[in-house]
Amino acid sequence: MRLESFEEWFAIRPNHSDEADHLSGRLTFDLDTGIYLDTICFSESSEKHESFLVSGQTLTGWLDYQRPTTLIQPWLQKVDGLSISMDTPAMRESQRFVARALLKNVFLEDIRTPIFTGLVVEHPAFHAWVNPCLVNQDWSRPENVGLPSLSVDVQPSQQRVFTLADGTQAKVTSATRVASGEATTLEEYTVLKLQFPEPIDFDATTRLAWRVSSLFEFLIGTRVSAPIYYLPTTHKRMWNDEEREVIAEYWYHPISRKKRRDALPDAYDRLTFENRSPVPLGTLLNHLVDSSDELIFAADQIQSVEDCDLPITQGYGELLGCLEAFDECTFGSGSNESFKQGMKSLKDLVEKHGSIADIDLFKRISGTASNRFSLLKRLERLHQMWREDGFRGSPNLKRIRDLRNVIPHGRGLEMSSDVAQEMVTYLRYLTALGRYHVLKVLGFTGDQIGAAFSWHAHRYGMFVPERMIPSYQGIDHDIRIGDEAGSLDLDAKTPS
Repeated sequence: MRLESFEEWFAIRPNHSDEADHLSGRLTFDLDTGIYLDTICFSESSEKHESFLVSGQTLTGWLDYQRPTTLIQPWLQKVDGLSISMDTPAMRESQRFVARALLKNVFLEDIRTPIFTGLVVEHPAFHAWVNPCLVNQDWSRPENVGLPSLSVDVQPSQQRVFTLADGTQAKVTSATRVASGEATTLEEYTVLKLQFPEPIDFDATTRLAWRVSSLFEFLIGTRVSAPIYYLPTTHKRMWNDEEREVIAEYWYHPISRKKRRDALPDAYDRLTFENRSPVPLGTLLNHLVDSSDELIFAADQIQSVEDCDLPITQGYGELLGCLEAFDECTFGSGSNESFKQGMKSLKDLVEKHGSIADIDLFKRISGTASNRFSLLKRLERLHQMWREDGFRGSPNLKRIRDLRNVIPHGRGLEMSSDVAQEMVTYLRYLTALGRYHVLKVLGFTGDQIGAAFSWHAHRYGMFVPERMIPSYQGIDHDIRIGDEAGSLDLDAKTPS
């Protein structure tokens, strides 16, 4: 299921208790504006108002007066008062709470309580990458028949089970169903079910949900509509004299600036999918629980920059920051064990033989010295690996570094259009460089990444290794590459 906007009555439980009278409110879930709860407290209910507290970073109540629901990390946005007259007791106070997310079907009185035993999601990006191809159609024109006939081949459901590195059990089910509507329509779907080795808390569960979205949207090369996550819990409920497991529904406000597609891209328009990927599904699922946050965040940020979700300057700065953090996490900080001792020896030497000016200069230099690779050094290291695999493009890395320093901080936007155009030019290279390194960590080889880039030639074709470019008789190879790159100058010089 996908997230949909709704508005319902909400009975608030003061202090997570049903003993006191409930407070009435109106809960709104809007995909554009977010999650907010409007409440009204009358003067005669002052005791209820005083006991109305957010505890454990949650607020619990009954959605539509019958469904247990929890608002996650609500905060008071505004308070409005209204009284008819000085002597009239009919006074009220309205409040609006804004929440980060909500959980249906369960009361979570403390956000740190580990009650979640698994995660189940029908994620469009995950389905697009698995691409099970259970429904296949074919048109044929039999002899002596004027009209073509359609045949539809429906394959049986598929199910695969994996045991991940941390002991999590993963079950992937692909099947077909008949969509509701006037016409009979067959559609495919894929469900990912994770069973944790032990219960975990809300933050750990939502972190895993974020990883599923970020990784598989990165792998198919596009963002898709946001799904509902189903979270099995340790809570039980009696139903028909049987104890049943309570499954919470995780509803959240998708980041509005991220551009999403309602319909899945066609298979040929996806960067990778399972039948065209050298990395098996089990390995990718292990990355969900085992890889660093820097890797997943880099994948998410690369997709945002490619989709132009961010302003040019913000996207440029954040992408460089992601690449810097990814390089340090993956390849090391570049620190030197003898750095501190060397600086101490140099300090003693300057203080012993240097002038006052020399000592002041050394203090100034040592105050800015770092025992870590600079941004430029990290870009050079990432680019060297890129070149060793034969990928094309020789950008001015110093200029890339300098442009990051051009971005104003706290002074308003003071940047020329020429500088902005340079950033746009280099962003194309930086996103390709980032995709290359993330895919390498996921298990792709250089040639396999080059093949994936070839499938998205409109975006990455200019970077594909020369050995992978087909030659055509009578066409100058060098000219063809130049025409392919167009006006994108990867060797941009500093403007005069």
